[in-house]
Amino acid sequence: MASITGASGISSILGQYSGIGAEQIDQLLQGDAIPKMRAQNRITDIQNEKTAWSDIKTRLTNFLKRTEDLQKLDTFQSKKATTSDDKTVKISGTAAAGEGKYNIQVKELATSSRLTGTRLEANDKALLASGTLTIKTADDTNNEFTFDISGTDSLKDVAVKINKETKNSNITATVVDNRLVLEDKKTGERTFTVEGAVKEELGLADAALVRGQDAKFVLNDIEITRQSNTVDDVIEGVTFELLQKTEEGKDVSLSLTNDTSKVKTAVKDFVAQYNSLMTLINDKLKVGDPSAEKNTDAGALAGDSTLIRLQTELRNMVAPPYASGGGLKAGDVGISITDRQGTLALDEKKFDEALAKDPDALKDFFFKSEKTGESTKTSGYSVALKDIADKYLSEKSDNKGILATKFESYEASIKDLNKQITRLDSVLEQKKARYVDMFTRLDQAMMKAEEQMSWLISQVDSFNGGK
Repeated sequence: MASITGASGISSILGQYSGIGAEQIDQLLQGDAIPKMRAQNRITDIQNEKTAWSDIKTRLTNFLKRTEDLQKLDTFQSKKATTSDDKTVKISGTAAAGEGKYNIQVKELATSSRLTGTRLEANDKALLASGTLTIKTADDTNNEFTFDISGTDSLKDVAVKINKETKNSNITATVVDNRLVLEDKKTGERTFTVEGAVKEELGLADAALVRGQDAKFVLNDIEITRQSNTVDDVIEGVTFELLQKTEEGKDVSLSLTNDTSKVKTAVKDFVAQYNSLMTLINDKLKVGDPSAEKNTDAGALAGDSTLIRLQTELRNMVAPPYASGGGLKAGDVGISITDRQGTLALDEKKFDEALAKDPDALKDFFFKSEKTGESTKTSGYSVALKDIADKYLSEKSDNKGILATKFESYEASIKDLNKQITRLDSVLEQKKARYVDMFTRLDQAMMKAEEQMSWLISQVDSFNGGK
């Protein structure tokens, strides 16, 4: 048998007598290697298809987000807020807020109740007193909080213990100039008390509570009092943020108006993302020149029935007269197909006219939600398009989308092909070993025959010379 020394795994001296070496054996194996080459090419094709579908998935996901934006109430009913003095009062509104103008005077800002202890020697010195400290708050429930204080605790240690309960007690503790200061996180006319054996050691025995006050303001000639400087329960969907007192007799003018720019931007983004998605789909589906020997212009998913179906579904849903929602059609709000490639366009003038004429009808065109008993029915232009995107993108275990299933199929195919390649490699190695063994034996037989011929010739020569 020949030793393995060459890059092919075959001894370089093989074939010295027979003329059949590593190169010739590789040629003999070429026919057997064709199935392996086909499997490798198929893996490459699948990976290219998978990459192309990943690109489609990314664009489709972005498109889905744009359709979901058109289903948010905030998109259609966002508010533009104005104030004549943003250092004194600010205003904001949710989708539930109506348009309105307001005049406001801030008489008093809401403040917090505060208890300031007397000054101690040092804030990091041990108190040398142990016992409990109890804080009782104005809250209706869980209004009593007790802390165990040890003789080794300093004023800072006590503050840390109190602050660990702040999320429940609403009382914060700070050390200012070696004084323990307790403050209610909530504003308004609230109170809290401090009791306990170590009250004196903490400097709280003679501390007086400075009680917080409510915010007082006049809104459109109506006097109002609230515990907080952030007031969101006076007008539905409207929040007033009181920042400082107004000058005596001076009003701050505020207003909320519907922000139509947001819905227009959302629709323009939707149109742009749709066109981006369809451009990519068209690119992946292009057939190039089928008659060419190497059709390099063909898309990675040319002829893919799944992608063709997605392309068709999207085109049918966005193009008039199919696309409708509420009492309007796509053309009524300025949405139309402009060319044979299916490019979507928005006529902004027509859109603005539809928005100005009946904003509720335009909202219902894109998305409408109606509650019937325990169920909610949704309809509109964006709903049908979202359903298409969801059908392809869903990754729920009980409801896998088309792409999730397709990617699983790709992975399974690659796995099977790699198993085939492994088996084919084993078969090729076995055949190579048989060829090497066979031609090594042939080399050995030819070498032996040559040696015998040489011996015979030498004997004949010797015999003739003897004459």
